[in-house]
Amino acid sequence: MEAEFSQKRINHIFHYTKSFDSLIGVLQKGFSPSYCQEQITDLVYLIPMVSFCNISIRDVDLYMRYGNYGIGMSIDWAIKNRISPVIYIHETSPFNSLHSDINKILLWDLVNGQFADAQRQFQEAMDKGEAYNYTPPADERHTQLLSNINMVTVPALQFFKNWKVEYKGQEIITYQEREWRYIPDLKGEKKIIPSSDDEFGAFNDKDAKPKPHLPQYSLQIDNIIDLRYIIISNENERGNVIDCLKDRFGEKDVLDALFRGTLLILTDNQVRNDF
Repeated sequence: MEAEFSQKRINHIFHYTKSFDSLIGVLQKGFSPSYCQEQITDLVYLIPMVSFCNISIRDVDLYMRYGNYGIGMSIDWAIKNRISPVIYIHETSPFNSLHSDINKILLWDLVNGQFADAQRQFQEAMDKGEAYNYTPPADERHTQLLSNINMVTVPALQFFKNWKVEYKGQEIITYQEREWRYIPDLKGEKKIIPSSDDEFGAFNDKDAKPKPHLPQYSLQIDNIIDLRYIIISNENERGNVIDCLKDRFGEKDVLDALFRGTLLILTDNQVRNDF
């Protein structure tokens, strides 16, 4: 008899934050995206996002370097809101230069097209005995093609992640974090800010542009059913969290979630020692 296939499912994603005020802010106003730095091979850039980890509750404390406070949301909520796992790559991954490779092809096509057009203009001038002054055409086809390509490659680049990074002099295997990302659908703001852009330095300066950078694209927690875990620093904060939840979702639904165990409020010490 063939053995039944069984697979452990981690049905939540965790977001970390560094302060109690930030935790309360998320519960009240949702997850606000900001521009965060990424590097793929030699390409350094900023992308707008909110980051989550799809890890077991017993491993949560391993990643509290991102913040001692945490909010665990359901996987169903993540999928409903188009939060997706990142694509982990390394230096020899076949698609780590996807964006630049496609744009090189487009550039080569553009250069060839303009070279052919320059030859045509030169020959026409010689035939007429006129002086040759090359005028580049307004090539709307290539402009539209570039826009169409970026609609595909930029979202892919927003979900690329190196499988390991250096963090405070230590090698970190980010692949083990099982990162998921919320990338907002920006309407006018830049979807990627390369390091060559003047805005790159400003968004990396907390004094010049404090986070969150894009609060208008906050992802709301509309139903307490989607909340699975809240991690606090100490028991003194528990009452304030419950009061915040009551204001946001109503006393009855909050108490029902706590009594049924669909929502657990844990201290970081409990997570570290009891799981």
